[in-house]
Order: sequence, then structure tokens, then C-alpha cells
Amino acid sequence: MIKTGDDYSEPELIEFYDNKVLHFGVRNESHNGVLSKNEIWVENIADTRFELVNANRIRFFRNGKEHKVISETESITVDKIFEVDYERIEPTKTDLSKMDIEKLEFNVQWNNEHINFVFNKDLDSSAIQEVNKRMRREGRKLSLENLDGTYFGAIYNNGVRETLIPIREISKEKLTLYGFPEKPYEITVP
Repeated sequence: MIKTGDDYSEPELIEFYDNKVLHFGVRNESHNGVLSKNEIWVENIADTRFELVNANRIRFFRNGKEHKVISETESITVDKIFEVDYERIEPTKTDLSKMDIEKLEFNVQWNNEHINFVFNKDLDSSAIQEVNKRMRREGRKLSLENLDGTYFGAIYNNGVRETLIPIREISKEKLTLYGFPEKPYEITVP
């Protein structure tokens, strides 16, 4: 599932099987960086409204309610159609071992956002790290995790996995990430 800035849910995966869409969560714990999934719910494909965005991306349309707060004493609820995108994942192309990948560092730019793609180190600024230390929080870090041959940059905040960024290809010289919420959906850093 492609997370947007408005989405605070846990990572989710889907599979298609026998005219059904199977929805899976990712278990909180990983074993040596290997993820496992657990089925959360199933829906019939015939009861689902969707469109193919491209060959690797599908968008589901979900009916829901949006609660808008107008003031301290007034709010309204409106019907809304929510769009949820999913990106097809594929095994990561690499000749590197997990340990070799974890030693690499890349500076990634996506839509004017800077992502310091470095594993197992605190990603927060030194000021935020100091505040986190006082509050006994872990802060944000990036871990390398794997599910069925696909490597992910897993972003953790205070020990909770928030986001999975799939890695299409990684070498000592190049990194390709995909599954971003807006175009470009994929970026390569030489």
C-alpha cells in the first residue's frame, strides 16, 4: 500500500487469489530483517471499484466519511470516496549481501524532499535526538527488511514500523526506490 502524508495506518499488502483481494498486515517483529505477513481481511473483486494506474499500480476507491472540524463546538461529517494505491513488488536486483547493503549510504531527492538513506542510524537532527533522549524515545531510523526476495527500507519511529519503501535495485553505485505516492513513482540515485 502506498502511504500518503495523510495516512497513518500500518503497512499493508494485497494479493489476488480466486477472484478475491486478500489484505495482509506486516507483523511488527521481523526475524533478522525478514518480514512475515498476516491476513487481515478478504474482499470479492466483483464488489471492488478500482482502476489500473499503470502496469504496476492499482488504485482502489473506498466509500467513507470525512469528519471536518469547523470550530471547538461545530463539526460536520461528509461522504467521501478515498483513493488507495498499491504498487506491485518484485524481487530486488542486487549482487550484495544484506550486510553489504546496510553499509551503503545514499542521498535521495524526491519532489523537493531530502531522504538520507542510511541504515541503522538515527535519522533525526541532533536537536530532535536530544529531545527524544530526554523523552526516552527512540526517534526515527531506517532498517533493511526483506519479504519474499524484495528488500525494503523500513522507516521506524520510536520502535514502530511506519513505512516500507521497496527497493527495485541496489549496488554500491546505484539505488532505485519505488512505490512513492506521487509522480515520479520511482527514483534512481547514481
